[in-house]
Amino acid sequence: MRRSMPAAAAATLLLSTVLAGCATGTSAASSASAQLVGVAMPTTTSTRWVADGKNVSAQLTALGHQVDLQYAQDDVPTQVAQVQEMIDEGVDALIVGAVDGTALKDVLAQAGAKDIPVISYDRLIRDSPDVDYYATFDNLRVGVQQATTLLQGLGVLDAGGAPTGATGPFSIELFAGSPDDNNATVFYDGAMSVLRPYLDSGVLVVPSGQTDFDAIATPAWSGKTAGERMRTLLPAYESSGRRLDGVLSPYDGITIELLAATAEIGYGTAAQPWPVMTGQDAEVASVKSIIAEEQYATIYKDTRQLAEVAVSMVDALLNGQEPETNDITSYDNGVEVVPSYLLRSQVVTKASYQDVLVASGYYTQQELG
Repeated sequence: MRRSMPAAAAATLLLSTVLAGCATGTSAASSASAQLVGVAMPTTTSTRWVADGKNVSAQLTALGHQVDLQYAQDDVPTQVAQVQEMIDEGVDALIVGAVDGTALKDVLAQAGAKDIPVISYDRLIRDSPDVDYYATFDNLRVGVQQATTLLQGLGVLDAGGAPTGATGPFSIELFAGSPDDNNATVFYDGAMSVLRPYLDSGVLVVPSGQTDFDAIATPAWSGKTAGERMRTLLPAYESSGRRLDGVLSPYDGITIELLAATAEIGYGTAAQPWPVMTGQDAEVASVKSIIAEEQYATIYKDTRQLAEVAVSMVDALLNGQEPETNDITSYDNGVEVVPSYLLRSQVVTKASYQDVLVASGYYTQQELG
């Protein structure tokens, strides 16, 4: 079941092609005995990860597989123990959304020794030769989208992404994700590829001077930690009379806390409008915040599709087939380039949330209030 050679190069593929086996009644899974798939997810504190676990589990079950779904509550030793338990109980495949992408090498070596295929789910598992495939979104594009929406909210770019000629200077602060999550650095790289020219020209300024990834990273994607950092930055704005115009935030759960911190010193009023803030994951609380014109935008990643890709990969491997990929060059985990399937994300603003989220059935209008 483990791959013996890199996946064949593939042109950009339609998702329907990848999932053709899942959509038909002739999937090879129907002829296989009930195989057990271990699904290790990072946490239930994010509604996004709860949805991922439910979607993956439901789709595997629909194909006739048994599922062992466990959440680690963002604790690395817990996830290592959970994966070890899955291996010991004899799972036929693993889907892993890592808490710490660098901490699973040893336990996955045991999976490799037993020919248990491993799908890295959304977060790239690093430093291991025992990762077979990677299902994720185009994470560089996510960072580009976040930075672009920040510039649009500031009026530096128009709705079509063209420069408006605004010269600023606009004061912004930068926040990044967790340093143990490979995606966080990719988001950052994508965002900085857009922001750097405006920082160099002086259209954007970062009064704190904190722009390097290590300085702005947020361990464990903790909103509380990000809020505390913001509270250390804001006194300089108050003392100088400078306005905070915008914030690059990598994740909705962080953005909510950043909004709360700025509200404490008077932002969100007619006299002091909210800073333009980005986000990611289109969590219900943040979509409601966007509708209320607090958070400016978020990045929507359809986790239903991500689950379908991961399940399709597992189903193919369990039936002696090679999963479809559309990227075999981008994701080097430090040991090998992991064949990947990248999905596309979408921007959500107040103007687009109904078309993107409600019309697609991801949320109902009632859920969003």
